[in-house]
Amino acid sequence: MPRNGQGQGAYQVQTQTQQLTPQQVLLVRLTELPLNDLRERIDKELEDNPWLQGEQTASSDSSGDAEYPETSEPAEASEASGETEASDSFDDVDDGIPRDPNWDGEERRKHELGDTSESFYDYLTAQLGEFDLTDHEREVMTYLIGSLADDGLMRTPLQQIADELDIYQNIQTNEAELTRLLTTVLQQMEPAGVGGRDLRECLTLQAQRNYHGTKRDQLVSLFQNYWDDFAHLRWQRIQRALRLDDVEFGHLRQRIQRLNPRPGGSIGGDRSDNHEVTPDFIVETDENGEIHLTLNDGELPRLTISPDAEQELKIPAMTKSERDAQSYLRRQVGSAQMFIDAIAQRRDTMLRTMRAIIKLQRPFFLEGDETLLRPMKLDDVAQLTGQDISTVSRVSNSKYVQTDHGIYPLRWFFTTAATLNGDEVTVRKILQVLKEMIDKEDKSHPLSDERLVGMLRERGFDVARRTVAKYRTQLGIAESRMRKL
Repeated sequence: MPRNGQGQGAYQVQTQTQQLTPQQVLLVRLTELPLNDLRERIDKELEDNPWLQGEQTASSDSSGDAEYPETSEPAEASEASGETEASDSFDDVDDGIPRDPNWDGEERRKHELGDTSESFYDYLTAQLGEFDLTDHEREVMTYLIGSLADDGLMRTPLQQIADELDIYQNIQTNEAELTRLLTTVLQQMEPAGVGGRDLRECLTLQAQRNYHGTKRDQLVSLFQNYWDDFAHLRWQRIQRALRLDDVEFGHLRQRIQRLNPRPGGSIGGDRSDNHEVTPDFIVETDENGEIHLTLNDGELPRLTISPDAEQELKIPAMTKSERDAQSYLRRQVGSAQMFIDAIAQRRDTMLRTMRAIIKLQRPFFLEGDETLLRPMKLDDVAQLTGQDISTVSRVSNSKYVQTDHGIYPLRWFFTTAATLNGDEVTVRKILQVLKEMIDKEDKSHPLSDERLVGMLRERGFDVARRTVAKYRTQLGIAESRMRKL
């Protein structure tokens, strides 16, 4: 077997991948966007392409209104000597990382990632295509990305995510698989540090990615071995432990300043600024029990190709520069038309998916009683619409629907099945009954999980003890000994 100069084997690996066309890639990215992000994406396209025009439509014309059902669809180095021990806590000093006033905010973002208006979620999900993932792994990764905190850290326990995927998405996984995908996929994405389970891991990931040799080793050693000193800004103690002179330690401090404690704020701003929910769909029921669906795109401009483009293309090109100019114009017009077509395809995909959800969950939309929700998986909607599961997943993630009964995320409607006297019911029904039982229990003698199993079986729910424990944890309810008054 051939080997390189460092004694490592050279291998040839043959892989088979599915290549998406530019039109398909564009459609995938647009479909993932919720309404506010789509509006920003359209504005950017209008700014970048002068041959694409947008005419503002009347706000009352929220196209997509249709009766349902229908057919489917750096600190100074001198600080290091003679300083007093700092006692401030890490969280009280702007994440504990000293800042160079010339290296922060917008400049940091442009340096790291380029000036982009992409949303954080969109930026990360677009990178999934760089990894060889199965359909199952892609679904899990999409949910993991959606579970990140606004700062880009993974603060939700992985076991909780596994439970959520099981209960709400009917996707079977476990903590070991989630750990593997988190460390080998998500934490390998840009920006460095994303997916860290705490600030310590986040900064360590950046040190390992952005620096090499002694520079990297010093930072990693600091975070792994002297974290408490770092968290309380005990710089003299750290300098002595790492055996660095004042100049070396000053350089270390500068490298620390270039780390980003909030990698999630590096793209498109901090997501915490966007907590207001804008529904992507509006579903209304009239007095006759008819359900009406509207795609909430009334404020989006109607996109067209500039009529000047056609006239420009009719002018004979006599010189090479004129031919080059026309060639460039054709590319720009083609790009504009591809964007217009992708917006239209997105609209059709969105409506087809929402119509299928309404059809499968019609009793809920009529009554607003969540116990009327039927078990529903991504595959159920995919089969009804003739779309891929991945397409349904993209539509359902980060999208909201406004109903007569409130605003709900689309993924709320997906729930797994349980059995009641042999008939299928949603897990949400068991969760409701379980909560009612515990709410009514004698707090001096709280119900054990075994007793809860028996009571549920008396009501026709065939569940195991470990299932009850999982559902109780999902409800945020402690075990019986912790509930005793």
